[in-house]
Amino acid sequence: MSYKNLKNLFEEQSLINDISGILNWDMATYMPENSRKQRIKQITKLYDYKKNIFNEIKKNEFFQKVNDRELNKSDKINFELMKNKFDYFNSIPTNKLKKKAELSIECEGLWREAREKSNFNIVKNSFVKLVKLIKEESEILSQIKNKKKYDCLLSKYDRSLDSKQLFKIFRRVEKFLKKKLPLIIKKQKNIEFNDFLNEEDQFNLSKIFMKQLGFDFSRGRIDKSLHPFCGGGTQDIRITTRFSEEDSFSCFDALMHETGHALYEQGLPKKWAHQPIGSAGGMSLHESQSLFIEMQIIKSLPVSQFIQKTLEDKIGKDPNVWRSDVIYNIRNNVRPGYIRVDSDEVHYPLHIIHRFNIEYKIIEEDASVENLPDLWNEEFLKTLRLDVNDDKVGCLQDIHWYGGDFGYFPTYSIGAFIAAQLACKVRTEVKDYDLNLQKGNFKPIIKWLRENVHRRGNFFKIDELLKESTEENLNLKYFESHIIDRYIKKEI
Repeated sequence: MSYKNLKNLFEEQSLINDISGILNWDMATYMPENSRKQRIKQITKLYDYKKNIFNEIKKNEFFQKVNDRELNKSDKINFELMKNKFDYFNSIPTNKLKKKAELSIECEGLWREAREKSNFNIVKNSFVKLVKLIKEESEILSQIKNKKKYDCLLSKYDRSLDSKQLFKIFRRVEKFLKKKLPLIIKKQKNIEFNDFLNEEDQFNLSKIFMKQLGFDFSRGRIDKSLHPFCGGGTQDIRITTRFSEEDSFSCFDALMHETGHALYEQGLPKKWAHQPIGSAGGMSLHESQSLFIEMQIIKSLPVSQFIQKTLEDKIGKDPNVWRSDVIYNIRNNVRPGYIRVDSDEVHYPLHIIHRFNIEYKIIEEDASVENLPDLWNEEFLKTLRLDVNDDKVGCLQDIHWYGGDFGYFPTYSIGAFIAAQLACKVRTEVKDYDLNLQKGNFKPIIKWLRENVHRRGNFFKIDELLKESTEENLNLKYFESHIIDRYIKKEI
């Protein structure tokens, strides 16, 4: 009976998260700017409701009354995941959680203005206060869990990872990429291309591919925002994107990335909806699904052929201009740059390593956030070998830190490494893999992802899931082989 009570209460908590997700989506899309203070009250009120739920659990001693030996395997995992969530909310005082939520919303609003004006000082004071609260939270969790402060923040996004693993993984990846980059850059082709997809064409192409990939528009929608994201709630997925006046495929690629997230959410096990075990298996797996769609599928040569056909048949573009080889080379061009979301997949991990180094220094080594632009620029020069002279393309380009998300960035690259490993396995199990991609028949590939990743929800940690689906733990050789095959061996 106590376990059933826990399931009911965690369903309530999940529904509150859904409400919060819709409020956050609205805040990023349609909410008038002067409504921000009222939105802060609405979202922080939800923390009161969540705290009431966890107080009821504590008061009735539901966890103590459950004999987990009587639970089946799935319920045991769900019970442990429940306990992790309960321990977090029970450890951090409600006033701190509410204050962090308030500051996150305030800071995010100021970040939008600071980014537009390329002036970190606009958001600095609010950001300093937010980071102070995040560090206090990490210290509380560190004492309770006997883990590094940074690892406590990281575990909110992925329970499989710690900073020791990340340093080891990132050292190998950075060494590999910096060794291969000179050869990759040398092989890049100069392509003169003067045509352009306008905003309507970008949007139409994206919607065609979203439908082709299996996104269910009866349970989701797309809107514009300053920063692309996938959010919303259970059975109500909200994707946002931004359009480019300079890059025909920037919006398309961003939407393909977010569609990967959305397909994962729409494919989670319905039987376990609103339970911890029925949620995604951490943000690294979430990012693996977005990057599988974006990098492994949509940026492949066979799909470039399908893009050419779609542009001709549906958008009315000249196939002699919008050739598949041109589309492929434009979208896989490797060049150093300042912006993470516009980065090619060779430089992308370096952008993540750069951010990981900074947030680790802020949390573990008390690096000053008041001088974040200086710290950013110094680390950027070390890792990506570029001088940064503009906050907008420097420390203000991402929303994450200003929304309170420290420990999220590493999941992007771990996701890319997982995606490469999954793709290698899919190739061996889906008949006529490349031919299916060339025809835009994504169903057998999405079906494989549904069965091997999506429907497994939060049942497994990363290595456990990879062992089940690919028969080995996370192995960086697949990502390295993918980079060599696409950017060094292949001649287009």
